[in-house]
Amino acid sequence: MKHLIPALATLLCVSFLSQANTVAAGKTILARGEVLATDASSAQQRNLKRRDTVFGVDRITTGEKSKAQFSMSDGGLIALKENSELNIASYEFDTATQQGSASIELIKGGLRSISGVIKKNGGAYNVKTPVGSIGIRGTHFELQLLGGDMYVAVWDGAIDLTLNDQSVVSLGSNEPFSFAHITSLGDVIKTTQAPAVFTQNIVAINSDNEANSESEQQSLAADNTSENNTDADTLLADVYVEQQFQALSNASLIDQIAQRQGILNYQATRFDVSSSLGEVSDFSMSMSVDFDNGTVPDGEISFNDVGGNWYAAYSGFIDLTKLDLAVTFASHNNNRAAGEIDAIFLNNADTITGDFSLSEISNPAVNASGAFRLEP
Repeated sequence: MKHLIPALATLLCVSFLSQANTVAAGKTILARGEVLATDASSAQQRNLKRRDTVFGVDRITTGEKSKAQFSMSDGGLIALKENSELNIASYEFDTATQQGSASIELIKGGLRSISGVIKKNGGAYNVKTPVGSIGIRGTHFELQLLGGDMYVAVWDGAIDLTLNDQSVVSLGSNEPFSFAHITSLGDVIKTTQAPAVFTQNIVAINSDNEANSESEQQSLAADNTSENNTDADTLLADVYVEQQFQALSNASLIDQIAQRQGILNYQATRFDVSSSLGEVSDFSMSMSVDFDNGTVPDGEISFNDVGGNWYAAYSGFIDLTKLDLAVTFASHNNNRAAGEIDAIFLNNADTITGDFSLSEISNPAVNASGAFRLEP
């Protein structure tokens, strides 16, 4: 026993140091289907779900008909398509100095990304691929590996692709959009139209940021008092994911938000909410936005399930096109609860979309979550 105690202490110390040295790279916003993270140092696997942390030692994979999106520590976004594998070699960002660096590697499949503060402030941001290394110059780009070839789309900004033969291909400079097909032999074919592999986005969105197929419109127009309607909940959540990409890459929206004045009160006009206890009813949500001071003074969420009334109060501030919100109080019936809420502006700041999650503190298995749309 005397020999076991020092050994156990050593193992606990090693485990503690390992966790202390593991840097949080971001959090999971969306995980559909099979989404796994493998710790490079321990080879341990875990299933990722919404709001789970991803680290600077993770290799992330998505299965058939699966997808994931991650909000990175510097405010950037990464979306993985189905049958993809992404290695987060390193992702470090200091919130105090607003400086950092990142290196990720797309091993197979496809991704879409908008770089965050790291690149905006001049930090190193490198994306490795089987055909070469990509240097980011502040951009919204998309990659797809297919049969030894790689397809590239630059939707905003510019990238420099250093191929394996050390030649450099620049895409996006002084162009509204830029596309290229790099063959397995290293040939570079630039095109003026997006290759077919990029025509199927996470969710198709029209100019009003709505789901644009007839079936999607009918689903969103269904009874808002969702009775665990998984399809409707998935749809609205996926639309929110796509809108995040659009909002962050929309410089004009940032200017429009900056020019707004006064206090505007928003109310829920569309929502999909589910509870671990079953049917949800009487949903309401409000938010006050003070554009003069760049704050959200107050907001409330309320709805009922068979266990009683869920209530949450929140506040926060405006961060470019995003609302940085925090739940200040939450409860379920007579039980204290905790939660998180994310939201972004759309349509000249006339619309707010987002999602939330709540759970009882003493019994986290009792929980509720949903996606919402707010308008004045």
